[in-house]
Amino acid sequence: MKNNCSFLALALYLFVCGDPASASVGAIAGSNIFSISAGSASSPTYKIVSASSVGDAVYSGVVDTVVDSDTLSFATSTDEDNNTVNPFYAAGVFNRDAQVPELTASVSGDAVTGVSVSYGSDGYQNSRTGFTNAPQILISSGGDGNDAIATATVSSGAITSISVSNGGSGYSSAPEAIVIGGPHLLRITDTSSAHYGRVFLITNNTTTTLDLDFSILADGETGNTSTFFSAGTSVEIVRAATLGNIFGISSGSLPTNWTTSSLLYDTSSSDWVYIWDPSLGGYGAYHFVNGTSRLPDGWYGTTTGGFPKNNLVIYPDEAFIVAKRSSGNVELQVEGSISTDTQKLLLPETNDQMLCNNPYGMELLLAELIPSTAIGSGNTKFRPGTSDDGSVDYVTILSGATWKKYWYTSSGTNSAVTAMMKAGSRAGTGGSNAIQSSDLLIRTAAITDLDSCSDAAGSSVVANYNDGNYTKITTSGTAPGVGFTVTISNLQGYMLNDAGTHEANATTGEDVDINGTGSVVYSNISGSYEVVGSGSGYFVIEKQRDVNFKNEGSPTWNIGDSGTGYTTTAKWWAIGGGGSGAYGTVNSSGTSFTVTAGGSAYTSAPQIVISGGGWRLSGGDSSARGNDSIEASDGLIISRRASGGVQAFIEPLNPSN
Repeated sequence: MKNNCSFLALALYLFVCGDPASASVGAIAGSNIFSISAGSASSPTYKIVSASSVGDAVYSGVVDTVVDSDTLSFATSTDEDNNTVNPFYAAGVFNRDAQVPELTASVSGDAVTGVSVSYGSDGYQNSRTGFTNAPQILISSGGDGNDAIATATVSSGAITSISVSNGGSGYSSAPEAIVIGGPHLLRITDTSSAHYGRVFLITNNTTTTLDLDFSILADGETGNTSTFFSAGTSVEIVRAATLGNIFGISSGSLPTNWTTSSLLYDTSSSDWVYIWDPSLGGYGAYHFVNGTSRLPDGWYGTTTGGFPKNNLVIYPDEAFIVAKRSSGNVELQVEGSISTDTQKLLLPETNDQMLCNNPYGMELLLAELIPSTAIGSGNTKFRPGTSDDGSVDYVTILSGATWKKYWYTSSGTNSAVTAMMKAGSRAGTGGSNAIQSSDLLIRTAAITDLDSCSDAAGSSVVANYNDGNYTKITTSGTAPGVGFTVTISNLQGYMLNDAGTHEANATTGEDVDINGTGSVVYSNISGSYEVVGSGSGYFVIEKQRDVNFKNEGSPTWNIGDSGTGYTTTAKWWAIGGGGSGAYGTVNSSGTSFTVTAGGSAYTSAPQIVISGGGWRLSGGDSSARGNDSIEASDGLIISRRASGGVQAFIEPLNPSN
């Protein structure tokens, strides 16, 4: 990623590359409606906007085989009539260069009666790429479960008509109709993959294979499928956000008051969109041209010409800039799906910067955007420093109309964390449901016995095997209190029969009368449970016991994770749980929490966000700022200023986990 700013006009250069606080700009948008006020060519109005992906996944499955350096294959299946079902609708539908028309559905009564096709005022361009086979047509639901069904007809690459075979019902107005074709992204959804959350542009497909583009990689990564995929990797396909499907491909579908151009290079008053373009090595400016028979209408680079760039992809971790350079306010609805899957965020190389979006489209803290594990001295890390002298890396956040610039100090803080510290919590037990230190816990201990009991308090132990709805778990050390969620693992014992009256032989299924002679099996009590009772040396969960305890292996319970690489006190903040205002510190081993402020109204367990403690607001503020909030509508610029930084992907903490 080189020379981001070389393609921007002077005014935008000052906005992106100079002092961000000097620009008058709006806010980043997720999947919503935003407005941008009128401007002029000499004094544009800017707004940062994002659209992570468009709509729900159109395919979810697993990789069957890695075919070659850029191709993956997927297995077929069979339907109830034993017919072969291909994973993808038709060959060539995901061709990234395919011209994708706009569809308009019509309704009569409560059913869809037709779908019209438009390639813009200049129509389908034979000189450009079309569809080799008819793609799938998706019509949004009418709400009663009887959805409309339609199919496309393709001739010489163009979709010439849409046939409605079932009009469905429940449509009070015309639904959205889209082509499942053109630019789409393949996203890794496999949580066991080191590349979980990465996305790649699909360049083309057959009915069983996908070809991928590996042009956007971190430094040192090999651009081929075997680096990121193997047989069994879980993936999904989502429609990519493009200039065309966000803004429209014809003058009639553009936002109201959007000013177009009549000539390719007549940019004196047209409205612009800036998008990061790898082929340019920076941000390119694009405007809509009302074309002629020789110059089809569509989106063109203000200086590059060529074919229309309707299919120019905006990746999920990117934001783009709208520049209103003419009169009239514009309102634009950006449809983007907010994914709860882990996302990746690109760090640019030294002396470069990246305009990016809030990766999860929901509120998160600065300490979550760039977690402690992504900070350090390595060249793939966000680089801290000892002073705010311009030679450290920066994050600049646009909140409303205010820019705030942050850096991370390495002096007396945790700047080499290798695994994140995670704390368990429960509802606040202090006055007004404030958080107390006893409401936070990181601990692992051995399990030494199991008993059945008939009450949550654990006072009524049932002697006859598992006759009871609760299990009392004896532990070494101090037991977790009521309200914590505990994870139990490696628990084994002598198998009990379904009635719980005898131990059993796992092979024959026969009962065994003598205690300690049943088959040794792993208990299904292993898992995560809320603690419903607690006392000296024990806690209780609401789960029926299925084994007589056998102290074999390493039966344990744990809450949270003490992490690694912490050398000094870290900061924590409580988020959610119905409350607000709680924060404090935790020692480097995670064994002792201090509450600086307990907050109030924590009626359920909050999420505890832990930061190394080094975030500072640029300009001399010495207070820890890891809890500064990044709203769904906040814009971000990541600037690499420390020497030696290379392009790399980091993983922000997912606030929904």
